[in-house]
Amino acid sequence: MAGSSFTRKDGMPLKDPYQVLGIPPTAADTDIKKAYRQLALKLHPDKQSGTLTDAQRDALDKQFHDIKDARSFLLDAEHAEAKAQYDANLASERVRQAEEERRNRTMSSRRKRMRDELGMREQMAKAAASGAPSSSEKDRFDVDRLRREGERLRQEYSQREAEVDLARKQRAAVERATQKLHKEDRQVRLKWSRKKVVGGAHTKQSLTSVMKDFGEVEEVELLGSKGNAALVTFADGSSCKPCVDAYKTSDIMRATLVGRRKVDDTLGGVEADGAPVQSQDTENLQERNLRQAAERERLMRQMEMEEAGIDIPGKSGAQKGGAQNVDEARDKRRASLFPPPFPESPEGVTPFELLERYEKLIFDEIGQQ
Repeated sequence: MAGSSFTRKDGMPLKDPYQVLGIPPTAADTDIKKAYRQLALKLHPDKQSGTLTDAQRDALDKQFHDIKDARSFLLDAEHAEAKAQYDANLASERVRQAEEERRNRTMSSRRKRMRDELGMREQMAKAAASGAPSSSEKDRFDVDRLRREGERLRQEYSQREAEVDLARKQRAAVERATQKLHKEDRQVRLKWSRKKVVGGAHTKQSLTSVMKDFGEVEEVELLGSKGNAALVTFADGSSCKPCVDAYKTSDIMRATLVGRRKVDDTLGGVEADGAPVQSQDTENLQERNLRQAAERERLMRQMEMEEAGIDIPGKSGAQKGGAQNVDEARDKRRASLFPPPFPESPEGVTPFELLERYEKLIFDEIGQQ
């Protein structure tokens, strides 16, 4: 069939044999034979009607010979090498088309526009080189005007989208801040003495059990690494104030408000020792900071005494004069330990040796302190 009307001199077909038979390029031999038989029965000269014109008969005869040549090219052993090369070319073309489609899907609008403009320029250059008439100046002007108008609309759309996205983010930030404030209005911060708590620390379950006396507990979060602080969130903000009031005079646990309630309580409430807090009109920022620093110092000293195991003389008095009581307790402890008693004088020990022993006792006591 080389050199025939169906193939070139190199053996490659002039027409796609798969299209001639109406089958896909991946069809098996059985599919090729089946398609050929169906077309042969339809196009065989003996099956044609007698009312056909000569031109119609010639066209059908040519089509009948094409399907015979296509079958021969796809099935005969003499064309096996050419068929393998042809199938490889088809497979390569399918891969190229798939890659081109993928590029089109992933290509940005700007790159597509540049590609289209480049293709249009190439066509215009080919038309000018061949002497064919190109597009008029008016047509080119209209294309440029439409392109600029499209670019302007895209920029306006992008700007509107950015503004909408910014407004959405701002609303979300406001909602998060509002939710946080509302949550802080339902929170109480707890701090306890580990020496006075069974087991040395509270758990979430134990705190939930204790706090449910004031209202429904929504969440308990343990704070810090020492295991003596927690943040309790009540389901109702009205449960916070009774909790704080209940632990105002406790030497085991302290409860303080969080957020806006803490500020309101500091400005218009009562201190733990019962002294009224100055109002916002009479107490400036510096005075309030000094008062709060003194209160923190008093609580820290009390916690230090409890951690060190120092007895607090008169717990109510310790709450009112924490700094003074700490100093007095420390002085009493030192007075009870220093100076050490003079050692007894055993027989055979000179006064000088006895004095050296007493001096050693004194320095040992100083070194331990």
